[in-house]
Amino acid sequence: MIGVYVACVIISIVICCWYFWVDVRRSVIQNIMLLILLIGNVGYLCLAVSKNLEEAILSNKLCYLSGCFLPVLYFLTVCEVCQMRVRKIWVAVMVCVQGAIYGLVCTVGYLNVYYTSVSFATNNGIGYLVKEYAPTHMLYIVSVLFYFAVAIVIAWYAIFRKKNTNRIELIVMVVCSGVAIYGYLVERIIDIDYEVMPVFFIILSLGALIPIYHSDIYTVTENQEVIDMQLNDVGFITFDRNTRFMGANETVMGLFGELKDVHIGTRIAKPSELLESIIQEVGAFFEKLDKTEQEAKQLVVGDKTFELRNHKLKNFLGQYVGLTIEFRDVTEHAKIVELTRKYNEELSLEVEKKTERIKSMQERTILGMAQMVESRDLSTGGHIRRTSDVVRIFAKKLLSADAGMTRSFLELVIRSAPMHDLGKIGVDDAILRKQGRFTDEEYAQMKKHSEVGGKMVKEILTNVEEPDFVRVAFNVANYHHEKVNGKGYPEGLKGEEIPLEARIMALADVFDALVSKRCYKEAFSYDQAFAIIEKDAGEHFDAKLAAVFLTCRPELEAYYDEAMI
Repeated sequence: MIGVYVACVIISIVICCWYFWVDVRRSVIQNIMLLILLIGNVGYLCLAVSKNLEEAILSNKLCYLSGCFLPVLYFLTVCEVCQMRVRKIWVAVMVCVQGAIYGLVCTVGYLNVYYTSVSFATNNGIGYLVKEYAPTHMLYIVSVLFYFAVAIVIAWYAIFRKKNTNRIELIVMVVCSGVAIYGYLVERIIDIDYEVMPVFFIILSLGALIPIYHSDIYTVTENQEVIDMQLNDVGFITFDRNTRFMGANETVMGLFGELKDVHIGTRIAKPSELLESIIQEVGAFFEKLDKTEQEAKQLVVGDKTFELRNHKLKNFLGQYVGLTIEFRDVTEHAKIVELTRKYNEELSLEVEKKTERIKSMQERTILGMAQMVESRDLSTGGHIRRTSDVVRIFAKKLLSADAGMTRSFLELVIRSAPMHDLGKIGVDDAILRKQGRFTDEEYAQMKKHSEVGGKMVKEILTNVEEPDFVRVAFNVANYHHEKVNGKGYPEGLKGEEIPLEARIMALADVFDALVSKRCYKEAFSYDQAFAIIEKDAGEHFDAKLAAVFLTCRPELEAYYDEAMI
């Protein structure tokens, strides 16, 4: 039998530690209740191992500490679950009355007020008291039965009349308290030698377990005053992980009338279409166990617009056990946003049309200048168009090859390609229109076209185009003749010192020069051209870019077969 008492003490300790860990609200009443339940079980264990009357009486007083105050605390817990407030003055009166009864218990061993006689006995090594009860002992029994009866009435009323209570939890608490009362009465009537109340104390502890475990879900009703005072028209509705309705404030109740007939802890039987969509989202959240904060969503109910935000609820293990959905009235804001949106759409459409027109004029002007330059160069007919198309084919391959370049960057390179030889406008006609190879002096003059082109691009585009496009176009014009081995021009840059866009342009520019007929050479075959690209990878061209460029061969051959017709 000693083992039973020890087990009860251990279980009480575990339950207390677990409750202190779980109880996010730090409920004073419930935590005190669990503490005195533990004290009671310790008292019964001490009584069982007592060696004399003095030890047994002291242990008995520890047992009565639970016996006297537990009914009040359990009653207050039932009231809390029933969403019924007990005024502090009445709580104080109840505690004082039970304190007075405990005062009578404390006279045992000194006066015959509570027990007319008391002696110590043992049975199989288990100590217990042999007691003769005085009439005042009935005060204790009456108090226990009183609180149990009132708790039954309140729970019964809440189960059948109040919707904002969890009927299952109330029934569990009432049944547990009923079992404990029944056990106590049986023990007194039969007058057995062993104390069985420790077992019933554990049952009472379990009866209080569920409400405390769910304490972090009951954020709606238990914080109603805070919500009303500080958040005004903000609505809240809470569901558990099984999409059971766990409470809502008046704002949400007014939006969804069907909630008024729904009991807490149950599923909503016939939700409206809007409420059903919210419930489905709650279910989807727990199916996916999405731990990321979701963006606010909007919901239109009647003539009002609400912004919905999810607030995830966790238990002591960090597991998601519920979801509180916040309804914030943003009707006026939504109207302003809608009007602003329509105005901005109209304005944006108008600006877009004008911007596209200006951009088209700019591109046509630049392309016209490039073509005008090309018309002066007798050796490069169609070069601008072809290199631009080669860059487009190359850019598409780079994007699909996941080479670390964004679509927006490659689009800027494509737009910049027609301007790569714009600087030739500053080259003397005699050099530009020469049939045959250049002399060293002529070649030196020709090489200046890249720097001249870079300056022209900056002057033409700055403050007209976006800075990123100006930068890319400048780099394409200024550096497309640089080589990764540092032997290019105009600055002799090496490797990654050369801007990426210029390295891309270099491949397209050289390839077109190779496969096109010039005044000083015949067109190379595709095999020859691609062999030169492969050979010069790492010397003239960026090796990684060249590797991707070589994979463009089918597309480039098909393009040039058609373009050269």
